[in-house]
Amino acid sequence: MNHYESFNDPFECRSEIYTGFPDKASNSPRVNEIIKAWGFDNARDSNALENYEDLVLSLEDTEPSVPYTIDSARISCFSKSSNNLLMWAHYANGLRGFCIEYDRDKLLTNDVNAEIFDVLYANKPPIIDTAVVAVLNDQVNYHEDSIYSIEGRLKSTTLNRNQKQNARSEIKMYKEYLDTVYLKNREIYQKMLATKSIEWQYEEELRLIMQTECIDKNGVNLKYPIQSVKCIIIGEKMPSSQREALRYIIHLKSQNIKFKIARRVPGQFEVIIHDLIE
Repeated sequence: MNHYESFNDPFECRSEIYTGFPDKASNSPRVNEIIKAWGFDNARDSNALENYEDLVLSLEDTEPSVPYTIDSARISCFSKSSNNLLMWAHYANGLRGFCIEYDRDKLLTNDVNAEIFDVLYANKPPIIDTAVVAVLNDQVNYHEDSIYSIEGRLKSTTLNRNQKQNARSEIKMYKEYLDTVYLKNREIYQKMLATKSIEWQYEEELRLIMQTECIDKNGVNLKYPIQSVKCIIIGEKMPSSQREALRYIIHLKSQNIKFKIARRVPGQFEVIIHDLIE
């Protein structure tokens, strides 16, 4: 898994970053987004506006560093398509290389702090507002603390049946709201690390992203289960000696991995994938 600067797109992980909390009297659209992140449906809610300065003070120095988040992330890139002409040309030496097909559901183990994201394709770099992120993180802390506190009350033998039922309803409500906050945070993270220009859309890219503690720009290794490898697709122009070497290496790991071959379709600008029978 690599630091983004090792990739060939000079616009990798490029975003417009807004920092600091705007004054509520500024009429900045950022104020609306911050209040919505706070949990208010109406960004002009009088209660929200009245307490806005208190919110800003309470979250002083809690805005995340977007450059640090990007720099410490490590990324592996995949495609949804195995028969893309340009992918075979650009990344597999014109059908002389090979493609590994993975089972997405088996690729990550429970002990790995990583996720798979669809790459977003856009005409402009995304906007990342660190004030919004700070509010969302604060909402996570508040709701997680509330759930923990209520679960503690539930363990008390002094609660009657109705009180326990009300407590469970509260937990359900907090968890449902937490899910929406987690989703918003995930969407921001996705924009930050998986947005590319619309010109790259042909790649149909997926990204495996892992947050690390790295302070350099070196890559890191991520072990994955051999069961996650569905098959190896060999380009039809791969020399026979390399084919045999590849098969030998793969079979040292597993005898269950299938081999397929990507061939050009006669009379068409098209690649088709067949089972490899030799």
